Amino acid sequence: MNIAVIGTGVLGTGVGLTLRRHGHAVRCWNRTPANAQALVEGGATLHATPAQAAEGASHVLLLVWNEEALRSVLEGPDGLLQAAQPGQVFIDMSTQLPATARELAARFQAAGALFVDAPVHGSRAEAHAGGLWIMAGASAEGWAAAQPVLQQLGASARHMGEVGAGCAAKLCGNHLVSTIVAALAESLALARKSGLDGHQLVDVWSESDFRSPIVEGAGRAMWDGQFDVSFHLRTMVKDTELIRNHAESLGVPVMLSNTVHELNKVAQNLGWGELNATAIFKLCELMAGITPAADGQASA
Repeated sequence: MNIAVIGTGVLGTGVGLTLRRHGHAVRCWNRTPANAQALVEGGATLHATPAQAAEGASHVLLLVWNEEALRSVLEGPDGLLQAAQPGQVFIDMSTQLPATARELAARFQAAGALFVDAPVHGSRAEAHAGGLWIMAGASAEGWAAAQPVLQQLGASARHMGEVGAGCAAKLCGNHLVSTIVAALAESLALARKSGLDGHQLVDVWSESDFRSPIVEGAGRAMWDGQFDVSFHLRTMVKDTELIRNHAESLGVPVMLSNTVHELNKVAQNLGWGELNATAIFKLCELMAGITPAADGQASA
C-alpha cells in the first residue's frame, strides 16, 4: 500500500519504519524536516506539505503532539482536510479528546473520507518493533478499512467502539500509568531515605502480586538515575491535562490524576520536562530532602 505518515517524532518514525519493513511505500511530512531523516534513510519520501504527503495514499496516519499540532496539519490550503479524497482512511494515532475525534470524523465524512481515532500504548521500542497496543474508535466501515494497517503496527489492535472510543480508552490507560509511575517514584524515594537497596526492593516487587513491566523497568531506571526518553515528562503533563478535561466533561472525579498532573508540572518547571516521565522521581527525592543526582547517576 501507499501510506502517509504525518509527524515523524518518536512514534511516527518507528511506525513509518515498521510499515517499510512490511513492504509499503511511505510518504511523510514533519514540521521540522530534519527530524524525518531516519525515516527517509529507511526508504520513505519526504514532502513539503501534509497535503502533498497524503496525495495518492490509501491511509494517512497522524502522529502529532497535541491538538494544536493536529489542527495545524488539517487546516488551510496545504492541510489534510482540504486534500482529503473519497475512500481515503485517516487514522489519528495521537492522544486527543474524544470530542475532537468526533468533530474531525464528521468533517472527513463530508469529504467522503473515513476517520479512525487509534491512539496507542507503548513508545519508542514498541513503535519500531510493530508491538504497539492500539485502541481504535471507528464506524464498522472505518474499522474494516483501518484494521489491515493497524494489525501490522501493533501487538494488538482492538475496536473499542464508535469514533472517540479509542481516545477515551487511551485517557483511561494514561490515568492508570501516570498514577503508577508517581506512586512508584514516591515508594522509591521512601526506600532511598530508609537506606534500602532499591534493586533488591524492585526484585521483591517483581516477584509479588503487584509485579508489572512498569514497576520493574521504570523502577530500576529511576533508582539508577536513567531518564532516557521513551515518553517525555512534558507529554505526561499534556496527557494528564486531557484526562482532567475529559473527566470534567463527564462529571467524573479524578483526584489522583489531578495530583499527579500538578506534581509533573512542578517537575517540568524545575527543568525536567525533556527527560523521561519517570523523572518525577527526581521531584520525589527533592521533596524527601534528597538532592537528585545528575542524570545518568544514582543519588547518594
